[in-house]
Amino acid sequence: MSADSETGRDEEREERMIDGIGGAFLFSNDTKRLATWYRDCLGIVPEGEDAECSSIYASFEYRDLENPEIKRTIAWAIMPTDQDIKDKPRTGKINYTVKNMGEVLSHLKSKGVAIEKTAEYPYGNFAWLKDPDGNQIELWEPAKE
Repeated sequence: MSADSETGRDEEREERMIDGIGGAFLFSNDTKRLATWYRDCLGIVPEGEDAECSSIYASFEYRDLENPEIKRTIAWAIMPTDQDIKDKPRTGKINYTVKNMGEVLSHLKSKGVAIEKTAEYPYGNFAWLKDPDGNQIELWEPAKE
């Protein structure tokens, strides 16, 4: 068995089945309140509201690595839920990259946000917290090299 087979990769497959993240979606009973928190605490400014699914959204653009002429977009949205999710456990986590962890943590603390944990690794600095609806957030400042 080859190393690729051991890791579950199909040696004959020329392309990955999944080649990126198209979006990150949070659910809330109060989308406007949660969108305000993300704007005020993490600086994610909503670009608009989608009437079709009643979501508040933003997008993040990046360039394709193989062809930098191609722009790609990751959608980020807060969507209303059709059931009460208050005080129910969350199973997901979104990792946001940051340029300056110290500044971000200082800003969050000024907003009264509790930072659960921080850690430093060779590949960067991390911090963990939760939004007002209990969604887990991981902040990552990649190492400079």
